[in-house]
Amino acid sequence: METNHAPNPPNPLDALPRATYYQVTHELRRSLPPPITDTPEDLARRDFAAIARVAALLPATLEEADMAAQYVAACAQALDALRLAREFPRGPELVLKCTAQSASMMRQARSWRALLARTQTARQQRDPTACDIDAYTEHRALGLMADALAEAAPEPSSEETAPATPLAQAELYALQHRKRAALIRSLGHLPNKLNLGALAPDVVHAIATGTTAILQALGPRRRQPTADAA
Repeated sequence: METNHAPNPPNPLDALPRATYYQVTHELRRSLPPPITDTPEDLARRDFAAIARVAALLPATLEEADMAAQYVAACAQALDALRLAREFPRGPELVLKCTAQSASMMRQARSWRALLARTQTARQQRDPTACDIDAYTEHRALGLMADALAEAAPEPSSEETAPATPLAQAELYALQHRKRAALIRSLGHLPNKLNLGALAPDVVHAIATGTTAILQALGPRRRQPTADAA
């Protein structure tokens, strides 16, 4: 008599890091000052720069990722307050308020940074091998947060103006469709059996060979054949 074994239920712990990084990433996005311009590419660059700064702090746990995000957000708010102070040089009261706000946010940023450093030091003392995996830690944090950005990236409407250059379009595509862009980059061209949408050849080339931080985060670019190998 055959026994039908029910499949093992998914382990909630497997989805926990991705879900938590998603929350951390989008809370960070909401706390950031506006980008330099309101174009989609500048918004994408602002978001990616923020998560790159979080990843550079090497958060190896979800608690550390939250602390790192708080630090990055506080630094961004401090700089934005200074920007506002410079925009109204003839309003002394407003300048004083903005500079005071900047100083307060910077104190908060230093507090979060110090707490993160203490937490990481304690973790490294418990696990002496932790210092040997810094590169992996940064790559993992950056990948999880970039995935979180891509999952909720708004699709551009038909009325929006496309980025001016192929490289800018490639960066925007990478943030909106990270897995698709990573596949293109690993192959060096559009996959033959998958429909990834209409992409201009110069945009595909930029995704496959670009060296910006956004594109490098997709993975190593495909090496072009040398003249000797041709």
